[in-house]
Amino acid sequence: MTIADPQRVFEFLKENVVGRAVVAPPIITNTDRGRLESAFEEDVIYSNLCRTATGFSFDLTNLSRGTRYLPRSDGKEYVAEGTYNTVRVLRYEMALRRAADFLIGHARFLSSTNSHPDPMAGTAFLVRMWMEDDVLLVDERMSGFAEMVSADGGPRPVAIDGVYRYAVKDGILVVCYQQTTYEVDPHSLERKPTGERFPEQVSKEASVPSPLLPA
Repeated sequence: MTIADPQRVFEFLKENVVGRAVVAPPIITNTDRGRLESAFEEDVIYSNLCRTATGFSFDLTNLSRGTRYLPRSDGKEYVAEGTYNTVRVLRYEMALRRAADFLIGHARFLSSTNSHPDPMAGTAFLVRMWMEDDVLLVDERMSGFAEMVSADGGPRPVAIDGVYRYAVKDGILVVCYQQTTYEVDPHSLERKPTGERFPEQVSKEASVPSPLLPA
């Protein structure tokens, strides 16, 4: 059953998400037509849940650690080319739209520790949220595009969409994320699926509280 009740979503976030941290195991991906390999992992912390006149807002802090690898000229081995090590803070701002069965809003970047221009700078996500039984679903679609590093070292315009499923299993918060990527024409903003396949990322609540969480 799909539920558009913003109070139900707010209570789910308050009781099961905000104030907690989840950890994703390392994953390996191949992008840019298989020419770039990446290995990374991340932790996510949720905080600052606040009611607003039309809905609510909260912050997501992402602690990312990873390495990009480029193939050698012989194509048989990869060498480290750069890292994904950074801390980003996003703010979600959601509002009820009575014409639909979901909350609608956006997620925007507040800050990044990236010492180089952050590839996500200037982007935002159109966000929808709704409950299906006891599961919170979050659908995100990127506006504009991120500038990812290509295997040639130049910028690669990419848009990232994703779907999150938040559920509590045996008292532990579990977050499943599935990503879809698109090549973007930087002038027309026309999208074309990259065809890249990413493994589902399954994050689980950290057994040890993060030092960044309030006491």
